[in-house]
Amino acid sequence: MFNKTNGGKTSGAAPAPADTSKKSSAPAARVPSNTAPSLLGRDLVITGDIKTDGDVQIDGRLDGNVTAGNITIGEQGAVNGKVKGTNVLIRGKVTGKVDAVSVELAETANVQADLTQDQLVIANGAFFDGKCARKTSAPTPITAKKSA
Repeated sequence: MFNKTNGGKTSGAAPAPADTSKKSSAPAARVPSNTAPSLLGRDLVITGDIKTDGDVQIDGRLDGNVTAGNITIGEQGAVNGKVKGTNVLIRGKVTGKVDAVSVELAETANVQADLTQDQLVIANGAFFDGKCARKTSAPTPITAKKSA
């Protein structure tokens, strides 16, 4: 589309397509985390499960489970089901279970779910009703001191 002629050579031209006749046994490449997240808009209601290697931002309503890399549930977002990801930021409503390495509940969060995580941040003003458990054991065991 934008070609510049420089001494008879063109730059910016599309490279020749690779030979696709050979079948590769290599697995498909994982979606890089620096790409834009998939967005579920405010007016969108989904009944079913979402599964992706990429990132997801939910501003609408999901009646089902979501599995993704980084998951953000916006202030107007609601999930009724299981949320499973690496990093989960909840600004909206979640009812069900949350399983992640890192879980953050913003001040606008309304969470009625059981959490399983390694890192947990609950902002002042967030509503949380459920149980939380660490995925891994504590780095140093807590022992009671013996009194003399």
